[in-house]
Amino acid sequence: MVIFAKSHLDLHNIRSNVERVKKLSDNVVGIGPLGVGLDGLLTWIPGAGELYSLGAGGLIIMDAVRARAAPMIVIQITAIILIDTVAGALPVAGKVADMLFTGHKWSADMLVKHMDDTIYFEGTRKEAQGTAEYRDLLARIQAGKEKRRVVFLG
Repeated sequence: MVIFAKSHLDLHNIRSNVERVKKLSDNVVGIGPLGVGLDGLLTWIPGAGELYSLGAGGLIIMDAVRARAAPMIVIQITAIILIDTVAGALPVAGKVADMLFTGHKWSADMLVKHMDDTIYFEGTRKEAQGTAEYRDLLARIQAGKEKRRVVFLG
């Protein structure tokens, strides 16, 4: 059972979780613009890399659902995680590719950007409709000044 975010605090916690998985997976040791994390290191241990990649990726996917990300974003994140996992399962060239392909970082960044592009209202649509903030946002969207997604957490 997925527990959807109900407040901005929940969204903050989701963002923190995603950032933590991103750093652990793809940037524990940074060398200039490149980084290597547990995903790249564990790929050399048979089965461990795939297990870690699926587990860490599953956490990002679950957080995307909890944050009520658009279905297409969840599908894209899932595809990136699956590519990252399958690449690590291939012999030597796949292992090197897995070290260089930062799928967890890419997925996490995609989710955080999507969350940043979304306006979240605590409560239901009906509750939000009575606020000046919602009416102002709706006016900006209708005028073509705003193209952000609106999500109600209630």
